[in-house]
Amino acid sequence: MDGMTTDALAESGREDRLKAAWAEMLEDSDRIADEISATMVAKDSVSGWSTPELRAVLRRSIREHVRRGLKRLGGQVDDAGREVRVADVWRATGIERARQGVPLEAVLSAYTTGNLALWEAMTERVREGRADVSTEELLAAGRRLWRDLGIQSEVMSEAYRREVARQELRDLRRQENYLAGLLEGRASSPEFATQAEEILGIRPNVPLACVVAILEDTRSEPLRHPEDRVERMGGTSRWGVRDGALYGVVTLQGVDEAWLTDVLRPAVAGRVGVALARHGMAGTAAAFRLAARAAATLSAGEQRLVWASARLPELLLETSPEVGAMIEEQVLGPVLALPDHQRTTLLETLRALLRHGGSATSAAGELFCHRNTVMYRSRQLVGLTGCDLQEPRGRLLLELAIIAHDLAVASGRGGA
Repeated sequence: MDGMTTDALAESGREDRLKAAWAEMLEDSDRIADEISATMVAKDSVSGWSTPELRAVLRRSIREHVRRGLKRLGGQVDDAGREVRVADVWRATGIERARQGVPLEAVLSAYTTGNLALWEAMTERVREGRADVSTEELLAAGRRLWRDLGIQSEVMSEAYRREVARQELRDLRRQENYLAGLLEGRASSPEFATQAEEILGIRPNVPLACVVAILEDTRSEPLRHPEDRVERMGGTSRWGVRDGALYGVVTLQGVDEAWLTDVLRPAVAGRVGVALARHGMAGTAAAFRLAARAAATLSAGEQRLVWASARLPELLLETSPEVGAMIEEQVLGPVLALPDHQRTTLLETLRALLRHGGSATSAAGELFCHRNTVMYRSRQLVGLTGCDLQEPRGRLLLELAIIAHDLAVASGRGGA
């Protein structure tokens, strides 16, 4: 028992001498802090502390850290008589540095440099005989500093990362709000366009591609990570989700439609429509509508990207379903009323003839049948529809009728 008491007293004495030594260093706290600041600026003059403002912030912050740290190590109390708390300072520093854009590595480096400087200052005092601390006690002080460094880094890093996550979420929401504004046609306002340029990083008068990918259900991913693909190819894009679709804008300055098609095609896993806003933000609302309609002209389950400019007949009929239904009924009605096998055969023949400019020979080659068979079916089609492929008006009506029929089938409005 006596031995334990003696050991406890000895330990208490060592603790008291260390506290006294740390407390005596308070008179040099600002000098030590300024040396730490100078070391940090010299080590990281380019990225972390590159401006006079940040260097001034660094100097003030390190002075506060050193003073509080020495008071805590010296066993002092705050004005309320409580043990000096530094964890709150670490958290606040992490949040502030994240907001300032200082890299986390630079902040962690500052803590490491600071603790090393405190250890070296204590060592110097012991060497000069200004601190009544033994070598063993000095080593114990060093161990505590490095233990504290681990806690400091963990507390500060967590606060830093949480603040970065909050900022990213806030920026994402702001981007989505301004993307929604483009959809709603608010880009015609100069004030909105200026703010959108700042938030989205897109110049108002640069040509834009407006992309709409239909979400078939909550788990579907019709366009996989398009922002990554565009960024890797040197482009700029912004994306959001609204009204059952993934939508985005892609800058096309210096590139063209073929470039964007090549970039996005490997990411396509659903129905994707694209339209061009040639004059920039002011045309995005109309371009988004065209892109959405272009995507809607594709059949459910298709994995394909189409430009609105390549789907003009489909867009015209999709915009006015009543006209499409009328053309389909008046032109193809008698064909669609036939038994399944006969109807399917005639529709396949009509599509082949349209693809080959009315050539029975070319259509027969595609259908793997005799030319005379195609000629016979062609006469049947003329008799049933009243339209002749060799006449411009008849060909136009047949083209529109088959497109209207295919759109109706794709949307579930008609039979196959």
